Amino acid sequence: MRKSLYVYFFILLSTVTGAMAFAIQPKPSATKPKTTAAKPKPKTNAAKPKPKVAAKPKPKPKTKPVAEKKDTVIKWYTPSEGYAKALKEKKILVVDVYTDWCYWCKVMDKETYENKEIILKMNQYFVGVKFNPENEGNHTVNGQVLSSEALMQLLTNGGRNSGYPTTYFWKTLEDNSTISAYPGYRKVDEFNGILNNWINK
Repeated sequence: MRKSLYVYFFILLSTVTGAMAFAIQPKPSATKPKTTAAKPKPKTNAAKPKPKVAAKPKPKPKTKPVAEKKDTVIKWYTPSEGYAKALKEKKILVVDVYTDWCYWCKVMDKETYENKEIILKMNQYFVGVKFNPENEGNHTVNGQVLSSEALMQLLTNGGRNSGYPTTYFWKTLEDNSTISAYPGYRKVDEFNGILNNWINK
């Protein structure tokens, strides 16, 4: 009987001791250990789009003055220069006789002599001369040195000038008697017709 008690006591003690050992064991952590997330790699300069560089504007070509462009103005000569040029190139000499105070001379300069068709024909078929008989000077024409008054007498064949402006056409330069006068202001259409008549002669 006493032996049975010892056995029972031993079993009870073992049971209690085992329970206590189990109770004092550390419990496993319920939370998972934190893991450090991998940081994104910084973007390199190569990945960035290159800024667009604005193209430099090309310099505009410089334009020449109107007076230097071909067939944009009538090339006017002095009586001496014009006569020599017309004789050399076998062209008709056109002498525009004017004065500084003449209103219709200025109108003809602006409206008639700046017309494109007139300019083209004058430069191609004629030699233009500007002559103001009120300005003193010496002019070499047909082998003679003439004053402004004497040149005016030559153009009019010894007569009087019909007024201002007057346009003189001279085709046969060795013959003074072949000079023809067109007095007064001439509009574009009228003057263009006169030029055509001389071109077709």
